[in-house]
Amino acid sequence: MNEQEILAYLERGDALTIDMTEAVRRGRSELLYAAPDAVLLKTRGWLMLLACDTVEAGVRALAHRDASCDSIVAHSEAARDAVKAVIPSFTHVNPCWQAYYAGKELRPVPDVCEVRPFRREDILFLLEHYDVIRSPEYFEERIDENELFAGYRDGKLCAFIGFHDDGSGGMLEVLPEYRRLGIGSALEVFLHNEALRRGWTPYGQIFVGNEASRKLQQSLDMVMSDGEIYWMFEDRE
Repeated sequence: MNEQEILAYLERGDALTIDMTEAVRRGRSELLYAAPDAVLLKTRGWLMLLACDTVEAGVRALAHRDASCDSIVAHSEAARDAVKAVIPSFTHVNPCWQAYYAGKELRPVPDVCEVRPFRREDILFLLEHYDVIRSPEYFEERIDENELFAGYRDGKLCAFIGFHDDGSGGMLEVLPEYRRLGIGSALEVFLHNEALRRGWTPYGQIFVGNEASRKLQQSLDMVMSDGEIYWMFEDRE
């Protein structure tokens, strides 16, 4: 399959496979396997992305997996079950929704905070207020690639947002005392605009059950996936 055929297959999934579509479009992925019923990608050397029509197709794709990758995102229940069958050690499963912004025009950012590139000297602030990722080196990389941004109100650092290394938008956090002021929405619009300036489709992922985040994405006219993707890896505790 050529790139056009791979994109045509992935675009069938719309929001559910937007991360895979964008990884190909942005040149952020290596193709491990492609067939009319399955595609397996590797991004940034540590993450695999699998879309497939059936469990059997997923199993065939995973025969071409990169053993150095320690995580995989399965883009359907069939893909999830294929991973369980082929890599039984990947027992940690995090279901997420995906969402993307289909607009092409920049939108005005609400004037509720000032947004600046995040500073290396404030990484401790990230570690104090964001518990999903605990690696200072990860944040340093995001800062060096100009993919992490800070929100200031009255001159005080109060929020942050950025692009993860897989290309998704996320890491959104607003300090409790600054919530309900529209800062989260402002940062999201800012990040969408930044993605559009780079020629990207803005997208992100939401943990299933996080209804507050889901409602925020819907309020920003994000297209939501009907199904779920599954982040899968070995339990690390």
